[in-house]
Amino acid sequence: MSKFPLVIWDPGNFALTPVNMTVQIDIGLLAPLPPGDYVWPMALAFLGVVLGGIAMAVGIASARSTGSGPTRLGRPHVVAAAGLLAAAALLQVVKEPLNGWVFELSTTWRFLMAVIVSTVVGAALGALIEVALIRPLYDRPIYTLMITLGVGFVLIEAVREVWGRPEFTMARPAAFGGTGEGCPGEGIGGFFSGCSTLMLFGSRLRVYNEGFIVLMGILVLIAVSMLLHRTRIGMTIRAGVQDPVMVEALGINVRRVFTQVFALGSGLAALGGVLAAPSIGLSTSMGALFLLTAIVALAIGGLTSFPGAAAGALLIGLLQQVIIRLGQTGIHIPFVEEPFKPSPTLVPAASIILMVIILLVLPSGLFGRGER
Repeated sequence: MSKFPLVIWDPGNFALTPVNMTVQIDIGLLAPLPPGDYVWPMALAFLGVVLGGIAMAVGIASARSTGSGPTRLGRPHVVAAAGLLAAAALLQVVKEPLNGWVFELSTTWRFLMAVIVSTVVGAALGALIEVALIRPLYDRPIYTLMITLGVGFVLIEAVREVWGRPEFTMARPAAFGGTGEGCPGEGIGGFFSGCSTLMLFGSRLRVYNEGFIVLMGILVLIAVSMLLHRTRIGMTIRAGVQDPVMVEALGINVRRVFTQVFALGSGLAALGGVLAAPSIGLSTSMGALFLLTAIVALAIGGLTSFPGAAAGALLIGLLQQVIIRLGQTGIHIPFVEEPFKPSPTLVPAASIILMVIILLVLPSGLFGRGER
């Protein structure tokens, strides 16, 4: 078990396991964990942070260098490194009172903080990866794909090295966990009743899963669509994808725009992960669960169409829910006494079958454009 001074879960101590922590958070009994001790002296750890920051700055500057001369560290690199170092020192000083303040907040506020922090960190990490690793390989699409997948595996293994293989359910925000008198809610207004469930059209729905997550998905879809089609940067993104040389000739820094797009995608991925955490749980493999489905949805809708990707995701979601429902109720087949109940293994298989059928009829997908 790693001794790095972060929160470490001890499988041999039930009080320090994710399952027990989740239960205690739900009932409001979890207290801040005692801070870990440094294995190495503080001065040596500080020196390691400084040297690591210098190495990272040199790497970023080398990746961004376009000339044949020696790499130079400019003022922005020094300012950024100094800012990160100052932030780390400040966090070291205020972490204990900050932990106490955070644990006094309700689960709703802590969830909101998790959404903001994870999205910002995801966007920053995505921008760093794009600048340092992806940007030099734009002319080699296969290498870009390989290094993207490779970085994903490296990050997953790094998390497992520090925290092990945590799999637990994130505490559901109190705003979506109401029970008792007045619950479940009734009708559309039940989504705003504070209850965890509601009755709609004779069915019981979960406010968070079938309400909040769906609403957030629609809002993100509208926001990204407006960004791409109604803003100047969206026009630059679409033009840069079509003809980056011409856009560069107009005086626009296409590389910076691509970094912003990569950061936006990483931030949205982090947002999706933290929104899904109270529903499906947190684990190091949760991203891989949706990777194949996302690729299938993209192929169904069309690789060149943003609305097509949304339509493909919607079709796959509806298809999977229909199969899950039929697995519960069964399909009545003529001349057969017992209803046929689809196996859970047919849920991902049905998505692949749908993709194959659509691509046989429409090779470019539902909304994709064929090559001219």
